[in-house]
Amino acid sequence: MEERGDEVVFFDGRNAFEAKIGKFKDAVIPNTSTTRDFVGEIESGKYDHLKDKPVVTYCTGGIRCEILSSVMKKHGFNEVYQIEGGIARYGNKYGDDGLWQGSLYTFDARMAIDFTDKADVIGRCEKCESPTNKFHSCSEVSCYELILLCETCALIPKNLACFHVVKKGAKSELIG
Repeated sequence: MEERGDEVVFFDGRNAFEAKIGKFKDAVIPNTSTTRDFVGEIESGKYDHLKDKPVVTYCTGGIRCEILSSVMKKHGFNEVYQIEGGIARYGNKYGDDGLWQGSLYTFDARMAIDFTDKADVIGRCEKCESPTNKFHSCSEVSCYELILLCETCALIPKNLACFHVVKKGAKSELIG
């Protein structure tokens, strides 16, 4: 990385919402909601200008970026690398002294972790733009979206309803 300098491109292999609270400096953040979305994103050609640059894919633990790296190589990206062990291992090794900025989204009750107590808060509340790294579940029963809200805005019940379009796979007791 040090010998290649600015030429290296970090490419986020997570869902786009995860990058709202944490990412590598100057990373490319594709517009994805699922891992399957990466195929369409890469096939779209919008990242073709990166095909001859060294690209470092990353994800939380290393699994999703394995898939992304494979898709990129299949579509003609010449130099594709991964961060071994993902963001979690990188953060445990470098804390906030490396190229990581912000918090790491987690798929458990914590929803986010910081590698040190001096982590920058890069997320912005969807209602007031205040700094935050706190995701909240939408209050609509049929919705599984997460809303990025500061503590103050999260106290207002109407802010917890995201009003997203209900997606396929709604709970069966609600259909009929």
